[in-house]
Amino acid sequence: MRQFLAVLPLCMGLSSFKAQDSLKCRTIITHSSLVGIGTGSLVALQSVWYQPYQNDGFHWFNDADNWMQMDKLGHGFTAYAMSKSINELHQWSSGKKNPWVGVSYAFTYLTALEVMDGFSAGWGFSWPDVAANSFGCGLYITQEALWQKQIIYPKFSFRQSPYAKYRPDVLGSGTAEQLLKDYNGQTYWWSLPIKLVLPLPKAWSFLCFSLGYGCDAKMVGDQNTWQGFTARRQVYLSLDVDCSNLFPKHPKLNKVISALNYLKFPFPSLEFSSDKTRFHWLGY
Repeated sequence: MRQFLAVLPLCMGLSSFKAQDSLKCRTIITHSSLVGIGTGSLVALQSVWYQPYQNDGFHWFNDADNWMQMDKLGHGFTAYAMSKSINELHQWSSGKKNPWVGVSYAFTYLTALEVMDGFSAGWGFSWPDVAANSFGCGLYITQEALWQKQIIYPKFSFRQSPYAKYRPDVLGSGTAEQLLKDYNGQTYWWSLPIKLVLPLPKAWSFLCFSLGYGCDAKMVGDQNTWQGFTARRQVYLSLDVDCSNLFPKHPKLNKVISALNYLKFPFPSLEFSSDKTRFHWLGY
């Protein structure tokens, strides 16, 4: 989950441009800022994140079986979110829609991170990570190619788990660290508007079906048992909200709050796991 990098400061800064500013100037500044922020964040990560680990020669690392693939879903979600957000920023700045722009930025940036992993003794270059990044970028570009819009919304939710206190060095010692490290508290969702498969009144067209995936009691990346804990996979069925269609009569408001479409809204859910089926009053 190290790949989560905020682009909000850039978006807020560029949104101050007036409508009469030339598109060419706006496009140059936008892409210069993206390159600068991307490069600067890589340099910062090298100093802050990778520096504590002894640098090593370039090496490979196959972690496909670790953490019940939760980290791979994190890679895919990040790649999708970056592709979509950067492409929307490019469209705003240039007036042109070109989904390959966001995908190119996202895949290049995440591959650069993977190369840095390859030179770090703490990790290694992981082809499964690259495959997950490719899937996230592919999910975005494929939907744009087929439908010229997104109809499947990858989403994320987090709640603090009871397991981090047993391994705070691995799962995080505080809420911020646990958000990134504790896969037991993370759930990844894929939401589909119900109106695409069933008739709904227009006032309820924001409702979605949602399929989620998570894990529980996962204490060690490559082990499913640890000091009495037995890990299990979790699959969820729930409902969700499409924020881009929450207020049908107010398209401008929908556009503003559509940024929340990366987060799963709390709804009752069914959980299917290896030991039994559970009902949760609030699934998120």
